[in-house]
Amino acid sequence: MKIGNTSNYIAFNSYGGFTKSKDEYHILNTKTPLPWCNVMANENFGTIISSYGTVYTYFKNSREYKITDWCNDWINFTPGEIFTGIFEKDYNLIYGFGYSVVVEENEYIKKSMNIFIPKDDTIKIQQINLENIYGEEKELEITYKMEVALGVAQETNKEYIISRIKNNILELQNPYSLEFSNCTVFVMVIGNDDDNVSYSFDAENATTKIKIKIPAYSKISFSIIVGGTDKGEEYINYIYDKYSKSNAITKEFNKTKKYWRELVVRNSNIDDEYINIMYSGWLLYQTIVCRLYAKSGFYQSGGAIGFRDQLQDSLALISSKPEFTRKQIILNASKQFEKGDVLHWWHEHNGAGIRTYFSDDYLWLAYVLSEYISKTSDYSILDIRTNYLEDKHMGNKRELYDVFHSIPKDDSIYEHAKKAILYSLSRKSPKNGLLDIGDGDWNDGFSNIRGQSVWLTFFMMNILDRFKDIANYMKDFDMVKICQRERHILKYSIISNCWDTDHFVRAFFENGEILGAYSNNECKIDLISQAWAVISMINDLDVKYELNTCIQTANKYLVDKENMIVKLLYPPFDKPKNNPGYIKAYIPGIRENGGQYTHAATWLAKAYFELGKKDEAIEILKYINPIYHSDTKEKADRYMVEPYVVAADIYSNPEHIGRGGWTWYTGSSAWNFKIIEDYLDKK
Repeated sequence: MKIGNTSNYIAFNSYGGFTKSKDEYHILNTKTPLPWCNVMANENFGTIISSYGTVYTYFKNSREYKITDWCNDWINFTPGEIFTGIFEKDYNLIYGFGYSVVVEENEYIKKSMNIFIPKDDTIKIQQINLENIYGEEKELEITYKMEVALGVAQETNKEYIISRIKNNILELQNPYSLEFSNCTVFVMVIGNDDDNVSYSFDAENATTKIKIKIPAYSKISFSIIVGGTDKGEEYINYIYDKYSKSNAITKEFNKTKKYWRELVVRNSNIDDEYINIMYSGWLLYQTIVCRLYAKSGFYQSGGAIGFRDQLQDSLALISSKPEFTRKQIILNASKQFEKGDVLHWWHEHNGAGIRTYFSDDYLWLAYVLSEYISKTSDYSILDIRTNYLEDKHMGNKRELYDVFHSIPKDDSIYEHAKKAILYSLSRKSPKNGLLDIGDGDWNDGFSNIRGQSVWLTFFMMNILDRFKDIANYMKDFDMVKICQRERHILKYSIISNCWDTDHFVRAFFENGEILGAYSNNECKIDLISQAWAVISMINDLDVKYELNTCIQTANKYLVDKENMIVKLLYPPFDKPKNNPGYIKAYIPGIRENGGQYTHAATWLAKAYFELGKKDEAIEILKYINPIYHSDTKEKADRYMVEPYVVAADIYSNPEHIGRGGWTWYTGSSAWNFKIIEDYLDKK
């Protein structure tokens, strides 16, 4: 069955295409090169659907409490939830903002299934609609089997799961779970309450079996609801009563679609059609549903809040939903220690997180705060007070995973951001005046350099420029002077130590040797030093030559126009003299090791815009845009991943050149949106 004439689609590639309205992607051939997914979630519940079948569903935390088992092996993919009789074979898919629709037709019966997560309820609704287009009554059976996990993985929890049928509802619990023993997962069938639909549960195998009789030329609709609760039977009964009412599920489906449209759809007049499609809804949807809500995708099921990750994601919402950004800033400030460092990431449900020596995490608080204020003029946030975390010493460890509780001492958001800046400045090297890289800066893969970061120093210069205005507003004139003085000193250190012929180097090893210079056999140039040199010194007229030159050099060595790839560094690491860290474990040309790391590529576009080079900036945005990599079958077969979400990385390795890597769960979507909004959206 076809759900549309191929000529009606934009960028059709034999697998699928965008509708003319731009807000749906239709998959007509589900034998996609890799699983093409849709993530649907609210803040406490979510599911992932793919062209290969249902990936999995979770409650509360996408890693820690998976309802069904998660598989990210695309070669031997095992669905976490298995249907027979629908979503089984010869189906097509419609992906939209907040919903997926399975469409198929066989044996004179048209079938469709609307899958969505309501905004306010911790459930997944799978509304099945059947139409008999034949002149005789038809019978069919649909089964729905869950590979139940009720924890991190099925293999470690299966033997502890208790199942029962209560009031004709299937209930599942894992009483041995340390943190979710009070949670109940439930499955219910809600239909039209006539004799044409009957169902039963196999509790032991978590299977729902539904038998349907459809009279000639008639329609039948019913729903399978999967939910989770820590409120007991009261919540389960509430859900049953709410959705048993006439047309309640259809109304909720329309309400969900409306909610997401209002949240993510932007009307813009960007000249480039493909950039416009992504900007008009898909980038913001990816950012909110995946990064801020689910924190999960096909390639990673993380569940945790990253200090720098979700702060950067919230940048995309400053203009349209500033309350999201405000909330994120306040939450992150509460994850700071009195010293000024922060948790690298944490799980919100139990306060467990990891304390590290990463050097950029805490600075994103000041960066995002300053950007938020510059766009909203909401200075009231500076006076909001949040607590610090208890100080658990790391000893000889390079990282510490533990549960960290708040302590009675608190401070204003302004003081939290200020403390982060002062702490970073305290880690300045007396050797070259640059900031300590710790166990990595933005690039986690530089985990063994243990010297100084040139990029981080540029980043701090930009923050000091921004924060001095906030300090001035707060009448903290001592801090204003610190910002001005330290910015001047850092710039002098950069110019004196970090210029190599035609570009800026990337870092210094603990032994004093340089990374990102022509003297290196590998990583002679790194992208983000060049991009942030421009972003941080664009108003410094005395370095105009250096800024234009370093970007030209980046374009020469890092921008592959033929394959539409922007490499993070060149050449990739293979057998480095000095061990930079786990980045060298990646095959050359894969991920951070010389592939395109899209997060960094967005910063190159930003740098071009700052230099007034709009055409070059738009060219980079095209390289980042997934539609440009997938608008024909040939391109889609090489790129392999979804055409409607940004990939975290694209391979430059000759054996896999142009192949997309990690998708959905990447901060690249937020930065891509933010840069288009700031520089291209013609409001």
